[in-house]
Amino acid sequence: MSGPEREMGLRERRRTEGRARILDAARELFEADGVAGLSIRLIAKRAGMPTMTLYRFFPHKTAIVRALWSEAFAPLFVELDAAEAAEIEPEAQLRKVAQTFVDYWLRFPARYKVVFLIQDRRETHEDRWFIEDDDVVPELARFSRLIGALQSDAAENPRLAGEALFCALIGVTHLLVGMPEYQWTGSRNYVDRILRGFY
Repeated sequence: MSGPEREMGLRERRRTEGRARILDAARELFEADGVAGLSIRLIAKRAGMPTMTLYRFFPHKTAIVRALWSEAFAPLFVELDAAEAAEIEPEAQLRKVAQTFVDYWLRFPARYKVVFLIQDRRETHEDRWFIEDDDVVPELARFSRLIGALQSDAAENPRLAGEALFCALIGVTHLLVGMPEYQWTGSRNYVDRILRGFY
C-alpha cells in the first residue's frame, strides 16, 4: 500500500471512529436525559471532542439523530426479511413479520424511543425528510403487500390496511415500552387480536 493510500485509509478509520464516538455519546445522553440531553455541546463533551470538531462529522444535530435512526432500522429490516422468508403461507408470513416487528422494538426499547419519540425536522427547505431517503417507506409497503396476498376482495385497499397494521403494531409497542409497570398480557396476544381484523 502506497503512502497516499495508507493516509486515506487512516483518515477513513478516524472518520469512522469519530462518528461512532459521537453516536455512542448521543445514544447515552438520550437514554439518560431524553431529548433534552441531545444538544451539540453535550454530545461533543461526552464524545471527548470540541464542538467544532463534531461538525466535521455531522453538520447538525438532525444528522446525528438520523444516523441513530438508520442504525436502529438496519437490523430490523434484516430480521423482517428473515421472518418473511421463514414462512411459505401468506398468513404465516404476515403473522411472523408482525410479531418480529414488535419483538424487535421490545428487545431494543432505547432504539424504539430514539426512532419514535424524536420528531424529524429539515434544517433547510431543500432538505428531504428522513423517510424520503431511507428504506422506511418500502418497509411499510411490506405490510401492505403481505395483507394484499391474503385479501380475496379486490375492492379492499391493501396500502391502507398495511398502514393501519403498522399503526396498530406501533401502538402495542409504544404501550409495552412506555408503561412496563402495567401487567400487560404479552405482545403475542395483542398482535394475534390485531391481525384477526386484517383477513
